Amino acid sequence: MIDLLLGMVSKNKTSNSRHSFGRLAGLVGLVANLLLFSVKLLAGLLSSSVAIIADAFNNLSDAGSSIVTLVGLRMASTPPDKEHPFGHGRMEYVTAVVIAIMILFAGFELAKSSIGEILNPAEKAFGLISVIILIASIVIKLWLALFYKNIGNRIHSAALWAAATDSRNDVICTSVVLASTVFGWLTEISVDGYAGTFVAVFIMWSGFSVLRDTISPLLGQAPEQDLVCDIKETVLAHDGIIGIHDLIVHSYGPGNRIISLHAEVSSSEDMMRSHDLIDRIEREIMGKYNAVACIHMDPVDTDDERVKALRLFVEEVLAAIDQSLTLHDFRVVFGETHTNLIFDVVVPFHYKKTKDLCEEVQRRVWDTDPQLFTVATIENSYT
Repeated sequence: MIDLLLGMVSKNKTSNSRHSFGRLAGLVGLVANLLLFSVKLLAGLLSSSVAIIADAFNNLSDAGSSIVTLVGLRMASTPPDKEHPFGHGRMEYVTAVVIAIMILFAGFELAKSSIGEILNPAEKAFGLISVIILIASIVIKLWLALFYKNIGNRIHSAALWAAATDSRNDVICTSVVLASTVFGWLTEISVDGYAGTFVAVFIMWSGFSVLRDTISPLLGQAPEQDLVCDIKETVLAHDGIIGIHDLIVHSYGPGNRIISLHAEVSSSEDMMRSHDLIDRIEREIMGKYNAVACIHMDPVDTDDERVKALRLFVEEVLAAIDQSLTLHDFRVVFGETHTNLIFDVVVPFHYKKTKDLCEEVQRRVWDTDPQLFTVATIENSYT
């Protein structure tokens, strides 16, 4: 079944195929976790082990996570509408946040019961059947973690990555429970509560990590540098494009992007021909990155040597202030009494002197030529 769906996604990366993958992952996880909950609960009751019982309820919470995954991926596949014209893809991130909160809650509850076991230990009844169940659980959860990760990588799903992390945690948790059970049987020393506490701390840390990694794209994290470089290379590969700037990549969920940028063309070229070039590049970007593309055409004077010299001069001024400063959209308005230099300055987010930058640039320009006036707009890079 997985191979069949994989073939569908490889040939047709539609939301329906994506939802089929997510539904399969959610259903498999739901069945597996309900089965593990039942057998672990039985083993925990037979052995009077709080760690095994807690591990069983952890699997029950995983079953809830599978339901959340199913619902979240279904909602994420909902087509765009009037209220959400960019689609509902970010619902996958919301789903991952819910799973992370469930992981944190499971860890907190386990910590409470484990501390209670340390304060008021109860006698344990070692059973071979419990050990066999725990070993089988480890094998099943390891397979489930790899299963989630495999499908998550193929459809780039934050929700399934979170589920994979949760299943990996279960492998570690159940291994600790198994070790504590065998240790207690061999030494007659109860470490059940301590093992449960260790597992609880690990679960909560993992939940926090999933929450941190998932909130970042919801807040609008910067695109991957490999993607940025690839987009720039794609645009600059076309003859007639002098440069690009103001590249912005909006993510509205996995595989759902809006890419906008400014492409510089020579002002001496025929504008209709340049416009046709921009249209072709937009279509190429849309096909290559499965994204909505919007390119603004910026005419640049490449023939006037005075403009070239003034641009080079201003670039040297900026470099003298800070090597990380760059400019674009450079224009010159010549006048009888003075000349205006109009441009945008791109500053990195770590630059601390933004407030006084325009005055500093103007002062340095006046040191060379008092008739040059700068009209600078300060902006940050979005990539």
